Amino acid sequence: MGTVDKEQPTADRRAGGGEGPRWLVWTVAVATVLGALFAGGALIRDIRNWTWTGADDGTSPSGPAAAAGSAPAPQTSAAAGPTPSPASGPGGVHVDSLPMQAGAGNIVALPRPLKDQPGLSRAIAVGCPENTAHDKQREVTYELRRRYQDLTLTVQAYSPDDPQAPVRVTVNVAVRRTDGTIDRLARGSVDARQGTPGQLTADVAGADDLTLRVECQSPTSIAVLADARITPA
Repeated sequence: MGTVDKEQPTADRRAGGGEGPRWLVWTVAVATVLGALFAGGALIRDIRNWTWTGADDGTSPSGPAAAAGSAPAPQTSAAAGPTPSPASGPGGVHVDSLPMQAGAGNIVALPRPLKDQPGLSRAIAVGCPENTAHDKQREVTYELRRRYQDLTLTVQAYSPDDPQAPVRVTVNVAVRRTDGTIDRLARGSVDARQGTPGQLTADVAGADDLTLRVECQSPTSIAVLADARITPA
């Protein structure tokens, strides 16, 4: 009968001893598959991010995100200045664009024969007084607020009943003192007849108000203040 070496492993021991390496192989295989899956997901995510946000070279994104983005703000030319006021011009500000303080009822419509004459589109037409004890002059007052310095205007007379009847326009200013009192000062006057206009330049610097006073020989006359402008201080 043969003998069995006690140190020599039997067949059962050899079979049981092989389970350790197989378990390790399966573990490595599973880890490899999971790593591949995670790597693939990260790659897909990077590709999607690149597609929506654009490449690194600064190109604009494409697709729905670009269409939904806000449009760029319109550019404003640096050479374009502020829109000038329609009341201003090379010779200053039109007087009829200033705030009116009093005398709006003394302004009348420009006579029809004068409407088509050049230079009268911004004219101020003031009706003449009745020359009675209570109606010797007509006035129109504008606010200056100490913002202007020189007034220029041309006076024309419209006297259909008496073309030789003169009209007179006087420039008065009001200056308020610090104690509240008001100084009313005359700054010049000019006469005109129909067909013979008169021109006037007056210093109104420092004045709070401007009053244009009209006096007439004939109550049916009209004083027309053409191209009345005032220069800012």
